[in-house]
Amino acid sequence: MYGLVIESIVAYIRKTYGDDKWMEIRKHGKVEQHSFSTHLIYPETTIPRLVETAAQLCGVTREDLLTDFGRFFVTFVSQYGYDKILRVLGRHMRDFLNGLDNLHEYMRFSYPKLRPPSFFVEKETEHGLVLHYRSKRRYGGSCSKT
Repeated sequence: MYGLVIESIVAYIRKTYGDDKWMEIRKHGKVEQHSFSTHLIYPETTIPRLVETAAQLCGVTREDLLTDFGRFFVTFVSQYGYDKILRVLGRHMRDFLNGLDNLHEYMRFSYPKLRPPSFFVEKETEHGLVLHYRSKRRYGGSCSKT
């Protein structure tokens, strides 16, 4: 796992809960690093440990925390210029989600060992959509919202 995602989680925690809470989460989550480099690779277990520990110590659900991380991530990556790429993926949610695989392929230039998930929208209705998420990661997780 590249440090870009981890660094965005750290930035979110520090901005939302403060530096002291980040240090507490890092300590309880047994995360040795004080900071992360966006282009270095870290153990796959780092994010699950941070998420579980942060949810517990911040008194929020894992799902709410992950949702907030996702929202913050879009703002976070804009400082690296990725916001321009995100804007061209599609005007509608279905197009955006179907374009994520192409975005990940583009990012291989900067992150050559990237192992991204794959997304595919099977169907869309006025009430939601069916999203297929595939990952080779051991700690992939799951999503079941419509």
